[in-house]
Amino acid sequence: MKTHKHIWLVGLVVASLLASGCGGAQPAAQTDVLSLSWDQVVAQAKTEGEVVFYSWWGEEYWREAARLFEEEYGIKATVVIGECLEKTIAEKDAATGTVDVCLIGGQNVKTSVDAGLWYGPIFPKMPSSAQLDQDLAAYQEGVDTQGYLVLIYRNQSGFLYDPERVPDPPQTWDELTAWIQANPKGFAFCDPNKGGSGQAFVQTVLANLAGGVDKYKGDTEVVADKVADWNKAWDWFNANEDLINLTVSNNESIDLLNQGAASLIVAWDDDSLVSLSKGTLFKRAELYIPEMGLPGGGDTAGVLKNAPHKAAGLLFIDFLTSVDMQNLMNATLGSTPARTDITDSPSLIPEDQRQNFSTPWVPAAYKAAFIEEFTKNVLLK
Repeated sequence: MKTHKHIWLVGLVVASLLASGCGGAQPAAQTDVLSLSWDQVVAQAKTEGEVVFYSWWGEEYWREAARLFEEEYGIKATVVIGECLEKTIAEKDAATGTVDVCLIGGQNVKTSVDAGLWYGPIFPKMPSSAQLDQDLAAYQEGVDTQGYLVLIYRNQSGFLYDPERVPDPPQTWDELTAWIQANPKGFAFCDPNKGGSGQAFVQTVLANLAGGVDKYKGDTEVVADKVADWNKAWDWFNANEDLINLTVSNNESIDLLNQGAASLIVAWDDDSLVSLSKGTLFKRAELYIPEMGLPGGGDTAGVLKNAPHKAAGLLFIDFLTSVDMQNLMNATLGSTPARTDITDSPSLIPEDQRQNFSTPWVPAAYKAAFIEEFTKNVLLK
C-alpha cells in the first residue's frame, strides 16, 4: 500500500507540472519570441541576460552602444568586430549558434537570405518599424528582405567638392562629362574593388550609358541580355583615362581633394561628415547628390535563426533604432539615421536631395559583375 501510494503521489505531481506548463513540456528556450508581447520580450531578454553582436566596422560606436544597453537593461552585450557571414553560415545547421545579432552589409544580404540564416520576420515586431525608411527596410540592393532584417542606418554617395574651384558643380551626365574634359585630373573616384564610393560611380556610369538601373530590380542572378551594352561604360572610362584620378581608397580621394590635386570627388556622406568634424577635411567642402542621381542605401541587422538569445537580440536591435542611439550613431560615425522622424541630425546632404535624387543599388549579383568587368576591361586592359 505504501508503494502504491508513493507511485500515485508521484504521478499526481508530474501531471500537475505538465498541466501548468512546467516540467519541460514547453521550456523557455523553445518559446517563439515573436508570439510574445513587447513587454514579455523585454522580460524574456532580461532572463536570457546576454546578447552577442557582430559588426565589421564602427567599433567605437558599437562598444559604447553595448555599454549603454547593459546600463539600461542589465543585459550583457558582447561586441565582436569582424565579418559574421562565413561564421554564421558555418554554424547555420547547429541547433544553437554562437551569434545573436549580425550587422549585414548590402552586398551580403542575398547570400544571407538564400542561406536561411535569419529568424523572423522580425521587422513587423519592432516598436520603431513605422519610423524607419520603408523603402530601404523592404529592399536591400535589389533583394526583398521579407521582414527578416531591420534597417540600422542609411548612407549615401555624393559629389564632394571645393566650391572655390567648382562654383557651378555639374548636375547632369552631360555636364559632368563636359566638366571632366575642361578640368583634366580635377575629378577623382576610387577603384570599385577598394571602396563603395567607387562602386557608386561605376553604377552611375552604367545607369547613364547602358539604359538605367530599373531593369535590374528583383533579379537574383545576372541576366545576360541586360548587361549586353555595358561595353559603352568601359569605352567611356578608357576614353577618359588620362583625365580622371583613380584612387585606391575612399580616404585617398579625400586626401586629393584636401591637397587641391582634385576639385570634385565621389565620396560617402558619413566619411565626409566625420572628416569635417575631425578637421581632416577643409571646412568649405560641400557634398551633394547630382540631379542625375548617385546610389544610396544603408545596412541592416537581423537575429540569427539559431541565436541562443533571441529576445535579447530583438531588444538590442530595438535599442539601436531608438532616437537617442540613432543620434549617437550620427554623432560618432556620421551615419544618417534610419529613422525618418529624426530631422535635426547633422547631415551634409539635405533630405529632399535624398528623396529626389538618390538611386537604389543594383542587386548584388550585378554589382559583383560590374566590379569584375571594370577590372577586366578598364584596369587590366
